[in-house]
Parts: sequence; C-alpha cells; structure tokens
Amino acid sequence: MDVVTAIFEFFENASKESFLKFWNTVPFQDSAFWKTFWDSLWTREGAMNLLSYTFWVFLVICAFFYYLFPKKIKPVWLLVCSYAFYLYDRSGLQMVTLLIGTTAITYFSAIAISRLKQVWARRAFLLLSVCTSGGILFYYKYANFLSQTWADLWGAFGITLKASVIDLPVVLGLSFFTFQSLGYVIDVYQKVIPAERNPIYYALYVSFFPCITSGPIERAGHLLPQFKNPKPFNYNKVVGGLYRILWGVFKKMVLAGNMDLFTREIFTHMEKYPGWLLGAAALVFSYQLYLDFSGYCDIAIGAGKALGFDLLENFNRPFAGRSYTQLWDRWHISLTSWFRDYIFTPLSFYNRGLTGTLGKLQGWFNVFIIFPISGLWHGDNFGYIVWGVLNGLFMVVGKATAKKRRKWAKKNPLYRSKFLQAVVQCSFVYLLFTICIVFFAASYYGQTAADGLYLFTHLFSTQGNGDLIALFCQKLELSSLTLRVLVIGSLFVELMEMWGKPDVVIRKLWMPARWIIYYALILSLLLFANFGASGFVYGTY
Repeated sequence: MDVVTAIFEFFENASKESFLKFWNTVPFQDSAFWKTFWDSLWTREGAMNLLSYTFWVFLVICAFFYYLFPKKIKPVWLLVCSYAFYLYDRSGLQMVTLLIGTTAITYFSAIAISRLKQVWARRAFLLLSVCTSGGILFYYKYANFLSQTWADLWGAFGITLKASVIDLPVVLGLSFFTFQSLGYVIDVYQKVIPAERNPIYYALYVSFFPCITSGPIERAGHLLPQFKNPKPFNYNKVVGGLYRILWGVFKKMVLAGNMDLFTREIFTHMEKYPGWLLGAAALVFSYQLYLDFSGYCDIAIGAGKALGFDLLENFNRPFAGRSYTQLWDRWHISLTSWFRDYIFTPLSFYNRGLTGTLGKLQGWFNVFIIFPISGLWHGDNFGYIVWGVLNGLFMVVGKATAKKRRKWAKKNPLYRSKFLQAVVQCSFVYLLFTICIVFFAASYYGQTAADGLYLFTHLFSTQGNGDLIALFCQKLELSSLTLRVLVIGSLFVELMEMWGKPDVVIRKLWMPARWIIYYALILSLLLFANFGASGFVYGTY
C-alpha cells in the first residue's frame, strides 16, 4: 500500500520533493529488486530436456502452428521456436549473444567470400570465420584447462604458478553450432554451395532446435533446401517421427539409464570392486554410450520428421563393423564426416606430392590427428585426449596392416564359417573400442586419465566386493526382471536396427505387430525407465 500511495501522491503533487519521496519509496535503484523481479518472470534453470514433458508440449505447439502457417511464415516461426528453446534456460539469455554473433559473422563472411574474386580477400574472410567461431569455442571450453595445464607443467619443474580460473558458463550446443556454421563457410569458400542470402534461413540452419544441443551436425547443402521448400503435412512421416522419438526414449531411459546405474557406481568407486567387475563395467559402458547418444539422435531425428524434415543419420549399427575403420564409418557419422571433409581431406590435398614411405607416414598422420582433435572437442580433460590418441593409433595400425590381415584371414580356419568370422571380427573391434572408451568413461564420470589407467592395472585384482546380487538388487535396486529387460531390450534394438531405420521399419509391419511394439515400449518405460537419468552424455559437449 505504501508504494501505491506514493505513486498517487507523485502524480497529484508533481514536485521535486514528491519525486524524491517516490524514488526513495519504490526500490527501482536496488539491484536486488530487479534480480527478484527477473527471477519471478523466468524461473527455469537448465536447458529444455528432450526427455521432459515440457519439450514434448513445446514440439506439439511448434508443429501445430508450423503446418498451420503459410509458407513465408514457416521459417520465421521455426526460428522463433528455436530461439525460445535456446532461451528456456535463464543463462541462455546471456549466451544467446554468442549464437547470434557466430551466426552474423559467418553469414556476412560467406556472402563476402561468394562475391569477392581475389584469393587473399576470400581467405581473409574465411580466416575471420575460423578465428571468431573457433576462438569462441576454444575460449569457453579450454581457457581454464590450458591455464591449469600450464601451471602443472611449470610445477613439474619445481616452479609454482597459480592457475587463473575464470568462471565461465556452459554454452548450450557450443561445439555443435560452431562446427555447423564453420562447415557452411568452408563449403561456400570451396564453392560446394552458394552463399545463403536470406538471413532467416541461415539463422534457422545454425539454431534449429532439434539438433542444436547434441547434433547431428547438419550440412547446409542438406538442410537449407528443406527450409526453403517445406513439405505439407504427411501422416506417415509424422507418425514415423513420433515412433522414432519413442524408440530413442526407450533406448535412453530403459536401457542406457539402467546401465548407467551400474557403470557409474563402478567407475566412481573402482577401488571397492574386483577386476572382473571393472572390466564388465567398461564393456557395458561402450554399449551404454551407443544407446545414450544414438537414443538422443533418434529423438532429434524424430522431432525433425514430425516437422517434415529429414536430419542426417548419426549412427548405423557401429558394432556390426568388422574393422576399426568400419566402426568409425558408422559411429557419430556427422562428426567423423566433418573431420574427414574439413581436416583430413585438406591435409591430404596439401601433401599429395609425397610418395613412398614418407607419403604413407603422412597419410597415416592425417588419419591419426583427427582423433586427438576429436578427443579435445569432447572436453577439457586429458582422459578425452588419451581416448582420441588410442583411437587414432588403432586406426593407423588397422590401415597399415589391412592387406596382411586379409591374407591371414584366408588361412584362418576359424574364418571358414562366415558367421564365426563375423563374430570374431566384431568382438575384437568392440574390445578395441572398449579399451579406448575406459578413458572416455573416466572423464565423463568426473575421474581422471589416471583412474582409467587404474582400471587396466587392476583388471586381475580379486580385492573388493564381487557379490553381484548385493550390488544389483540391494545397492543399485535393480530387480532380476530389470536385468532380463536390459538383455532382451538390447537384442531387440540390434534386431530392429539391423532391418533398417526404426521409423521406416515400423511402418512396414503388420498393424497388430506394430501396435504390440508400441504398447511394449510404452509399458517398459512405465515399469523400468530410470527417470533419474534424464541427461544425455553428449549434452555436456
């Protein structure tokens, strides 16, 4: 009432004294007032989770009006929805300037590159885009890591330096929208695609909400034409997209979520368990990571299909690969193809004159270097770098020995059976992948590269609690039925995905069989989903 009275008195007696009285009564000059006011308007903390009811309601509203609006309004509406998705987290309001800045710089740089004829000028604008986008990515992800590493390096020589730690916020989708925008500028520079003149289409390409947080990393030549030529409502495509979302939620919440209970316990308390359980956790984490990340991609692709768009596929049964090269051709396809097109291919082009042993060494180096860079892209932890280095070494050794292994395969008696050959080769590739993934898992669960090494040095240890029943049923509260669901569900995932894309396969099934699968997936979610595991592994990158 004091505030209301002060306002009325101010308007009735508009004098200097009444203004000062009003100003002193109403706390406009108090920063705490404005903070409280803003907090009351925007109470949400954290990004919009693709597993939340909020996202599903958001997607329904977005799709409903998208199909309702005329063609000219559709991209504007999607852009508004994409920025609303990004701004759902209050910290997104601060970080959206980075998204807008990256979009603006790469947009104008690409136009300049397309118009200019001088090579030096075109390279200057390409360099501008690389430095600004790459600089933003480097600063927000690695500034503190490099500062601490520099201090530790001097500390090894007995010189004490204090690492300067900057309180940097986590920028939603930073690793993905920077790579997406950089890929676009490089494609324009190489004249693969023309520069996009319409800022709405380009801004939408950079910020499209289904894939901004964790990919797939889209290509402008694939996504921009779809924005310009939107398809009308298609029942089969929309329903297929909704099933793809359900499929991804099942993989994440029922399978990966329950596996996470086991692997998290082991990796965060390795000293409590015997070696065979450490090895089991490593083997499980490899498949858990696949289910988690591919599950997210299924949700993102399904959301895109619900809006009438085809996003890039990011996985193609990677553990069915019979060589390490085949595995990486099927794993995180949008990222590996990005590194292939924008790092490996340019390096190979500039070193194309080398021949003989030097040429082979250079070719192997070009293959190797992609993986440490990929490890660094995943996070500011030496565990990710070790993961990348090991993957690079396995890839190089695989390519260097490919011919000899093919000769040995012809003489191997085990390979007389094609089925047995496939089992042996796939198992060996999975084992190599798991050796690398130990360091990835240690970093993801907040451990260090040394903890990953601890796992290998204690694989044959018999110390610790090896009582599986006590671990699963008492500590982790997992029933024997849940364990059966994990085994059967994993086999079902492999079987369905062996036939093709889940959203395509399901529409080809006999209707009763289709609805049995729908109800089985929904029932498994209601009974066995780990709703506490709502975050995605790649949501942290």
